[in-house]
Amino acid sequence: MINLIESKDNPKIKNALKIANDASYRRKNGVFFAATSKVVLDIIDAGFAHQAVFVLADEYEKFADRLPDKNVYTVSQPVADKLSEGKTEDGMWAVFEMKTADEDAIFTADKLLVLQDVQDPNNMGAIMRTALGFGYDNVVVSARCADVYSRKVIRTSMTASVKVNVLKVADMVAFTQKLNEKGFTTVAACLDGASDLGTVKTSLPVALYIGNEGQGLSDDVIENCKIRLKIPMSDRIESLNAAVSAAVLMWELR
Repeated sequence: MINLIESKDNPKIKNALKIANDASYRRKNGVFFAATSKVVLDIIDAGFAHQAVFVLADEYEKFADRLPDKNVYTVSQPVADKLSEGKTEDGMWAVFEMKTADEDAIFTADKLLVLQDVQDPNNMGAIMRTALGFGYDNVVVSARCADVYSRKVIRTSMTASVKVNVLKVADMVAFTQKLNEKGFTTVAACLDGASDLGTVKTSLPVALYIGNEGQGLSDDVIENCKIRLKIPMSDRIESLNAAVSAAVLMWELR
C-alpha cells in the first residue's frame, strides 16, 4: 500500500527539502535530491539506491509500473507545491544515495575532464551532459565548482552529473603534477601562449582543463599543464561560453 503524505510539515518532506537546498547537508549524509519524472526515473533505471520517491497522488498510476516497491509516497497538491521549484516540475521528486567517487578510475582513464571553479549551475550541467556524451566518464572538480548534486545541475545535465565519476580535488596544482607524473597529456584551455586547436597532436591519456567563466584557469594550473590550446575564431569576440568551449575541445580531443 502506498502511503499518502498530506502535510507540508511531514518530516520526510522537510528532510527532502533540506537535502535539496543545503549542499553541506547533502555531502554529510551522502544523498541528493532530484526532480521531474524524467530525471527521477532515469536515475532509478541507472541503478541508484533511493531513500524516498514522492509522486503527486493524481499522477501515481501513470508511473506505477516503473517505480520501486518500497519507500514510494504519494503527495497532496500542497505538498507537491512545497517540493516544486518552478512550473517545469511535473509531479515527481526523490532522494537518492550518492555513489562514492572512484579515485583509481580517475588515474586510469583515457580521457579526463578537469574543471576549475566553474560556478554557474547551467554551465556545469551542460558540461557534464556533453562529457558523458563524448565519453568523458571521469571528471575532476575543484572545491569552488558548482555542486554536481544540486537539483539544477542534475536537471540541466539530464542526470549526467550523477552518472559520471566525479572526484573533488582541493589542490589543483598538486593534482596536475600527479597527472603529469602518470603520463597524462594535460591540456589547458586558455589564451595566453596557446596554440590553435587542431595544430598540436595530443596522445592518450589526456586531461582537458576548463576554467572559471570569467577568469579562466589560474596561472599556476596553466603553468603545470603540458599543452595550452585555444579555439581559433573571429577577432570580434574574445572567448566562448565555458560550456561551449568545453564541448568544442572535448569533441576535438575525444
